[in-house]
This record gives sequence, C-alpha cells and structure tokens, in this order.
Amino acid sequence: MRNRLLLILIIINIFLAGCWDQHQLVNKTLVNGISFDLTEEGKIHATVRALNIKSKGGGQFEIEDELVSAERPTLAGLGIDINSMTAGQVDFSQAHIILIGDELAQNGILQLLDPFYRGKDSNIVAKIAITKGKAEDIISSEKEKSPIAFFILQTIEEAEESTLLPEETIFTVWTNILTTGKDFILPYLEKGESDKIAIAGVALFNGDKFSGKTLSKEQSSLLLLLLDQLKKTNNMELMLNQASEEDRSIAFSTRKMKRNMEIKVDKTSGDITCNIDISIQIEVNTYPQNLTKDLNIKKLNKEISVELTNQAKEVIAILLQANCDAFGIGMRLANTHPDLWKKMNWDEDYKNVQIEPKVNVSIIKTGAVY
Repeated sequence: MRNRLLLILIIINIFLAGCWDQHQLVNKTLVNGISFDLTEEGKIHATVRALNIKSKGGGQFEIEDELVSAERPTLAGLGIDINSMTAGQVDFSQAHIILIGDELAQNGILQLLDPFYRGKDSNIVAKIAITKGKAEDIISSEKEKSPIAFFILQTIEEAEESTLLPEETIFTVWTNILTTGKDFILPYLEKGESDKIAIAGVALFNGDKFSGKTLSKEQSSLLLLLLDQLKKTNNMELMLNQASEEDRSIAFSTRKMKRNMEIKVDKTSGDITCNIDISIQIEVNTYPQNLTKDLNIKKLNKEISVELTNQAKEVIAILLQANCDAFGIGMRLANTHPDLWKKMNWDEDYKNVQIEPKVNVSIIKTGAVY
C-alpha cells in the first residue's frame, strides 16, 4: 500500500510539472532581440523580434516570428504599447541582443538599459551592440534566419573568442558606467554586401555616450591586445614594405602575450605619461616569399613589431579624439594619485595624456614545412 501511494505521488508530480511548463510557454510572445532608434522627431523607436507560441492542442505548438514596433517621446510606455500589439503576454526575459542605432547612442545608452537593470527577470548577460545607421534595419533583416537575434549572438560570441570584439554584456556595461575614470567599447554592426549582417569594428564610448568614433576590425583586434584581452587566439594580417622591396603581406595568429602598463606623473610639470608595452608570440599563417632565400626571422620580427607599433599609435590617437579612456588611466590615477585626481577635470585632461605603445613580436612557428 505504501509503495502504491508513493507511485501515485510521483505520477502526479510529473503531470503537474508538465502543466507548469506548458503554462510558461503557451500563448506567450518571447522577445529574443530589441532595437532602439532615434526618429526625426526626436522620439525613441523600439522594435522587438519575437516568437509567438500558440497551442494547437494535443501537445502541438505553432510558432510565429513577429516584428513589432512602437514610438514614444521617452522609453516609458513602450513596453505597454508593444504588449498591446501582440497576442499573449510579452516576455522580455529571453532578449539576448540589444541593438542601438548610432544616432540614438550618442545621446546616452543608460536610459535605454535602465529597465533591464530593474527587472527581476531581465537577462543581464544579454549582448549590446551599436549599429551603423538604423538598428531596426538589422533586427528586421534576414527573415530566413529567424530568430535573427541568435544568429547575431553567435556572431558576436565567435568574434569575442577570436579577440575581435570585447566581451561586454548589459551587466558589464553597467559596472563600467559606474566606474570613475574608465570607458568601454561595444561591438559595431552594419549591413554588409547583399544586406548581410557583419561586424564593422567597435564603437568608442565616453561615459554612456557613443562618441561617434569607431575602430575597424583590424584596429579593434590590436586594441584588445593593448587592453590585455587576448582570448583563444587573435588573427591579423599586415602589409610590410621596405624601400628596396615590394609590398609583402603576412597573416599570423597570436598565441601568447604579456603586457606591462605604467603610468608616470611628472611632479614639476604635472604631465602624465602612460607606457603600454606588449610582447606577443605569433604563428605565421601565410607569408608568400622567395623560397630560395632563408627566412630571416629576426628581421621579420622587427618589421612586424614596427608596423604594429605604428598602427597602435593610430588606434590611440582615435581613442584620444573620442575621449574614450578604454585603458582606465583615470581610474589608476584616482587610486595612486588621489590628491592630483581631485584637482583634475578628466574630460578635459585625458586628451593631454601621452600614451606611448610599443609592440614586440616573437615568431614561434612558421608552419609545418617552412
């Protein structure tokens, strides 16, 4: 008798669990991606890409891909408008991608992210990206790849593993915004050829505002190395040239690296210098050459080092133009020179910091044959 009672309780729990799951899924609109844009009238235009799950009975479901938009002067009320245009309750907890148009992002993104920080069911590890032009054009594209948010998510995560994009989420952006003396960078997406969604590089921020300045994919990779954020690997290619030789191309992967960052303050002049030295070990992937000549690795190391150092200087010049303190120099000064920091206006003084990068390259592999 006791065993029969135990068996009945187990069966009841199984069926109750099934009803609970069904109640969570059926007649809901699951938002998987959201875009925000600025309209010509100065309003906020929000668009959600969602899956509407309907029960057909007998355990069968019908899934419809939906695209719903709404406009308001501010963010308040947009969720209500979108909810009123969909069947069933809208669930924003499964939103994996937040796309923000570059024009709107220049006004600040904190106001757009505020609901995600307050909602107890928000997905705080959702990815954020800035788009070249309207974000809606991207969230509404490639319907054959529905839900498009997962395709964008996968693209960003693969780029993070390749040290092409920074690993940022809604949560990390929040901590960066609240950190004094440190700015962040975000993925920058565009519609490429044939309207395919592509990574254009990274967008540079000052506080929570997009500066309007961006780095290309190649510059983004180099910046992430300078930031000591090497992931599994980092693939780059360069054009090397000498006065006596034709341009030569080389492609390589970074396997290991070390970084040293040192900040100095001149007590007399108050000038601030930041030296960033990185040493990277690379594996050559392609290097077309005259095979009758031996490869002079020492010479090649020097050429690549000089070229990458020059490119690093260009990246830092753009960072200074954008007033983007991605290295957190201000944060370090606040900790090591608190009296000096209190006298400074970092928005103005950061542009005067002398940032000196240096890249040292060591080739550790040239391939199985060479």
